[in-house]
Parts: sequence; C-alpha cells; structure tokens
Amino acid sequence: MKTKIGIDVRPLAYGITGNSRYLAEVLKIILPKHKDKEFYFLSNKPIHSIFNDLLFPNVKLVVESKSIPGPIYLNFLLPKRLKQYKIEVFWGTIQMLPFLKLPIPSYVNYHDLNFISAPETMAKWNYWQHKLLSPITLKNADKIFCLSKNTKEEIVAFRPECKEKCIVVYPGVTKTQTTLSKLKIKFPKDFFLTVGTLEPRKNINRLVDAFLSFKKEYPKDKHYLIIMGRRGWGEEGDILYEKLNDPKTKEAGIQFIEKPDENTLALAFKFCKAFFFPSLHEGFGLPLLEAMLEGKRCVASDIPVFKEILSDKCDVYVPSKDTIAWANAFHLMSRPNKDRIPKFPTKMWTWQETAKKIEEVLFS
Repeated sequence: MKTKIGIDVRPLAYGITGNSRYLAEVLKIILPKHKDKEFYFLSNKPIHSIFNDLLFPNVKLVVESKSIPGPIYLNFLLPKRLKQYKIEVFWGTIQMLPFLKLPIPSYVNYHDLNFISAPETMAKWNYWQHKLLSPITLKNADKIFCLSKNTKEEIVAFRPECKEKCIVVYPGVTKTQTTLSKLKIKFPKDFFLTVGTLEPRKNINRLVDAFLSFKKEYPKDKHYLIIMGRRGWGEEGDILYEKLNDPKTKEAGIQFIEKPDENTLALAFKFCKAFFFPSLHEGFGLPLLEAMLEGKRCVASDIPVFKEILSDKCDVYVPSKDTIAWANAFHLMSRPNKDRIPKFPTKMWTWQETAKKIEEVLFS
C-alpha cells in the first residue's frame, strides 16, 4: 500500500472558493484517518491561513520560495518535487497534470470542460491552456474524479476512450457553525442572495440588471440583493466591480460583500429569503447545496448540471441569458416564503461519501 501521497494544494492559496472547499473538506476527513501515511502539500504559493488547520503532523508543506506561474510550476518544478520526495501517488486537484506522463499513479479532479462548452466565459490564456493540455491530462490520468454526471458525459463525448477512467464524485455539504455576535455587517430584513467570483461565467451582471429592472417595476418593494464573492477578471471583474461600488447601485438595494469570511457567508445562507445562481456554466454548483441545506428555495440557470441537484417541485429554472425572466423570478420569490417540499435529503450529500470514493482510489 502506498504511503507517500502528493497533492496539488494550489486551490488552498485563494481562500474559500468552490475548489478549495471541496479539497479542504475531503482532506479534513482523510488526513486524521491515515496517520501512518505521509501527505505532501505541493504548491507554488503559500496556502491561505484559513486552511492552517489542515497542517496535521503527517503533512509536509512544500511551497516554492519564489512565486512561479502555474503552468511552469506544474510542468517543470512539480515533477522534480515528486521525484525529490519519492512520492508514490499524485492527486491533481485543478484539472491539470504535467504534460509528460508521471511514472507514478496519477489522478485528477475534473470540474468542467468550459473550453468546449463555454469558451466565451474564459480568459484567453486559460482557454488555450485547457484546450492544449486537457487532452494530454485526460490521456495521462489513471483515474478522473468527475464533479458531476454532466462533467463525466462531457468528458466521454470529448474523449470516449476515457469512459472507464471516469468516476463521479459529488461534493458534500455540512452546516457551518455560526456566531451571530461576530457578524460585522447588518443584513437587511428581506434579501436575496447570490455568491460567486465576478467573472463572465457567473453571469452576475445580468442578475444585477434583472434586479434593477424588478425594482423599477415594483418601486415599493423592500427586498435587497446581496452579492458575496471576490473580484475576478474581464468586464465583470472591472466594469461590474465599479458598478457594485457605485452609490446609485447601493441605493437601489444591491450590496456587494467582498471576500466574506465563512461565518458571514454561512449566516447569509441562513437568513436570505431565496438563493439565486445565474451561472452560464458550472461543473457542479456547491452553493446550491449550501442554500438547500438551510431550507432555502433556489432560482438557478436552466442548465443540465443543476437538474442533478435541484428539485422540480420547489426550485425555479431560468434561461441563463434571459434578463426579463430573471426579473420575473425576483418578483415570484418576493412573495411570502414557502418551505422546501420535499426537504433537502442531507444523507445523500455528505463529505464522508466524497472522501470515501477518493480514498478508494488513492490508497488502492
């Protein structure tokens, strides 16, 4: 049985994101269970302090002394580190393996195939990186952890020969312990919530326009829209960022909370009236689970992967590019609250099950 496990922990350098939460929750379960094994956290950047609780005694943190671009690190330095520390198994967590096949079993997480299904939502450099290197990664991987059935179907359609290597490993969800006294902001009485990085794929700019349209048609409505996330790239990273910080936008009832801590984010899910998720494309949609766990109804883009998560009986699907339909959805959700029926099946979505499937591969 392999005892030295190398893990690409670069997602942990950026604070709380979908990728980092997935990795961190799995590691919280795996690391203390396998005290007889050595885990090597490999990264070109220091991990965020919020993840320091993952530095168990059986973890060795290997961070480069200088900041090195991700592609250079992945393809040239990381293989040297694997050899230097005599790593026996490697787990790539952000859809990339080195372009030269590693001489050890190598597994990779796959969240989506955006470069095929939604290229317009990607930065050009990222698009070309994935377009050129994804076929190599899929070929070199011994197993591919797919975040959803939709992701697996996309991979198999792109590379049919990978079908037997693909394993669907859904994320889980758990309630975050919250402390109301530590909340540094005051939430409005009635508010809708959305979360996500300000980037084209998240489609938040359209949601903002829809909310402004809704408020214009119903000027006496007292609902707010709270957006939680971080500044990204493209027009949504620049123009939308400025728009959200404009006093006129704030006066219309839109609040942008940048880089919320975990307590603030969890309390927002707890107190919001409904959760909106307007993404043009997603590998999964972890925030939907977090909202449903708090008993909230969700309004989400009408895309295949969300059909794996939501309930047709209480959630609402909206064509992702239809601003008028999003505005109508705000009006629909402004009515008196309705409970989720049926209730969210928590036992179907546990991090223990996620970790179990990954363990079966890593330690086989």
